[in-house]
Amino acid sequence: METLLDLEQLGARLKSVDIMLMALVKRRMDLALQVGLYKRREGQKIFRAEVEDKRIAEVKGWAAQHDLNPSFAATLLYLLIGESCKLQMIQLQEESLNIAETETDDERYGRLKRNLLLLTERCCDSYDSNYEQHAFATRAYLQFERAAMEREIQCLTDRETVIDLGCATGRLTFSLSERFVHAIGYDLSPHLIATARKNAKQHAFGSRTSFEEIDIEKGIPINDSTASFVVMNLGTGSDVRNISGVITETLRVLKPGGRFFFSFYNRDALLYRWDFLPWTVGLVASVNPHRHCLEVHLQNEVLSVYARPYSVAEVSALFRDACGREVSLSTYPTMSSILPDELFDSQPDMQQTIANLDANLSASSMGAYIIATGQK
Repeated sequence: METLLDLEQLGARLKSVDIMLMALVKRRMDLALQVGLYKRREGQKIFRAEVEDKRIAEVKGWAAQHDLNPSFAATLLYLLIGESCKLQMIQLQEESLNIAETETDDERYGRLKRNLLLLTERCCDSYDSNYEQHAFATRAYLQFERAAMEREIQCLTDRETVIDLGCATGRLTFSLSERFVHAIGYDLSPHLIATARKNAKQHAFGSRTSFEEIDIEKGIPINDSTASFVVMNLGTGSDVRNISGVITETLRVLKPGGRFFFSFYNRDALLYRWDFLPWTVGLVASVNPHRHCLEVHLQNEVLSVYARPYSVAEVSALFRDACGREVSLSTYPTMSSILPDELFDSQPDMQQTIANLDANLSASSMGAYIIATGQK
């Protein structure tokens, strides 16, 4: 006899499907904004009745074949098309998208840096709370990253000073301060640094931390052979254009025998090889590998910030040129980075299974992030 699910179990499944449906709708709206950019460039109309009518007819045909009311399917798609057109009209009004075609690389990079500062200003108060709400793939990556970082720390005989490059509000800096005499956090954003300093007053190890607002592309403001460990986590290595200069500075400030930990977005990840996924992936950030940027949607505005993905070979070459030898490389996560987060809700066994699978794939080149570790 078939076992029937009770209402509580069925309700949980309905909730999961509802969230997945909204995630797909959000994905459609993101695509609509990309369509809006194309229409703007090509001088096309926002609403094209013949195209939309054809799309609605195709959906009605699909619905009839899959035992779904065709009229309901057509009505639903019509609502989505209307919302998409509204977003595109709002998009056309945004001055931030009115960028001249003659913009140089330096001008573009400067604009993307200003966008980053604007983004951090708007998000600094909610940064830590959002951090706690990461999707499974990001949580799994942070656990993997922290375990890899711990292995590096275990190799150190000197644990006097650790430097956190791109420290944001200081979460990692505070964690590292429990293992070192002194922890220094650097970040470009004055708003994030202000938040980090405020958090230090409430943290048990706050007295062992210090935070400074600096642009690390212009140098790391400490003496030669001063640091025991230098960290640049969560893909931050991809967020600066002159990363080779940052690596050179890192080697300058490290003591002999000191170690480093860098993380980059992986251009060859399975996530980007797929080209297009119809759902929102479970990562805190995914980049446009063609435009070297991360596109962040804030209300009705799209802010692009610099983020260049690298291949494993490119990261290897960066450190080989700076260090004169190979460094240890791994990538993570692979499978969880392409799956919708809703699949993992209330599924601890599956979370562990996928995390273990991704760990087994970390020696491949398919993970969303590249981790590079080594010694001076």
